[in-house]
Amino acid sequence: MVFDKSRSLRSITSRDVAKAANVSQALVSRAFSGNGRIAPETRNRILAIAEEIGWQPNALARSMVTGDAPLVAVITTRLHFDWRAQVLSHLLNTIQQWHLKPLLFYAESDDDVDRLLEETLSWRTRGVIVTAGIVQPRRAKAIVSRGQFLAALNRPAHHPNAFSVATDNLQGGAMAAALLLDEAGRDALVLSGRQGDWASSLRTKGFVDAVAVRGGTARVWHNETMSTEAGKQCAAAYLDLPAGERPKAVFSTNDAMALGFMDGLRGQLSAPSDFSLIGFDNLPSSSWTPYELTTFEQPLEEMVLRIVGYVNNHQQNAGRNFPAHNPERVAGDEIIYCAPKIVLRSTTKAKQ
Repeated sequence: MVFDKSRSLRSITSRDVAKAANVSQALVSRAFSGNGRIAPETRNRILAIAEEIGWQPNALARSMVTGDAPLVAVITTRLHFDWRAQVLSHLLNTIQQWHLKPLLFYAESDDDVDRLLEETLSWRTRGVIVTAGIVQPRRAKAIVSRGQFLAALNRPAHHPNAFSVATDNLQGGAMAAALLLDEAGRDALVLSGRQGDWASSLRTKGFVDAVAVRGGTARVWHNETMSTEAGKQCAAAYLDLPAGERPKAVFSTNDAMALGFMDGLRGQLSAPSDFSLIGFDNLPSSSWTPYELTTFEQPLEEMVLRIVGYVNNHQQNAGRNFPAHNPERVAGDEIIYCAPKIVLRSTTKAKQ
């Protein structure tokens, strides 16, 4: 049979393949799925004709019908933050290595995450990985009750059958306090995120509590955006303080604010001669010559590995090992906490 190749490829269907091969549509389906009995020569002929006329089966449509779509919903936000981009890149690459397909949901802000979680329910994904915002308990229950997995990165999942792994932010804050107070005195400053931001709040608490134990005092400056611009605004406020009242131990709960803080003070004050500064995230730019920021590296590879292990177990894919190399603790909230790593550079007196 001669097929009219002038037709748009978008309009080509399995019916056209069946017609060109003089077989039924059911046989075309068997040829591509490998399910059911079909003679090898017939299958090869169907595949050859399909290739000739430029048709491929719609894998998404087929899997949605069968209820076995190899899709994983991933929720993220604020990709202009380098850290979030690193998380997404690492996570998507790992998902695809495991022959699953990521379905990305982008939230304009953390407040939009709950709506997107509800939206994922209308897709027959195998599960949801949340890297932003807050997972409300009612939403977690709705996802898990459908037999889907739910994994949360750097935030609680709020369900006993879900999975949550996070950097040990409390420990990171305490480690920062120990280093800074040893070299910069007991008067400290925290450049923190907005109140209620889970990771930043824990880093702040870990730092403030450790400072108090050591007999010091810590003031906390909250910032809505945790951006370099917010860091510059903090620098301006810092310069407005009388010279004798400026805390010498400064902890920023992310690198972006720390880098902005340094930019805002450039030419007037510098670390570590005038103050000591520690950030969090170990962004690539934190190692650049103008900054050389002492910071914490989050155990991203470890956390993603653990999420993939959980997903794999949920799929009942036995026989694969998921080694854990990083020290951890499991708290009463059932979150697995992985230890951050201090990266010593030039903004503290303690160097490698």
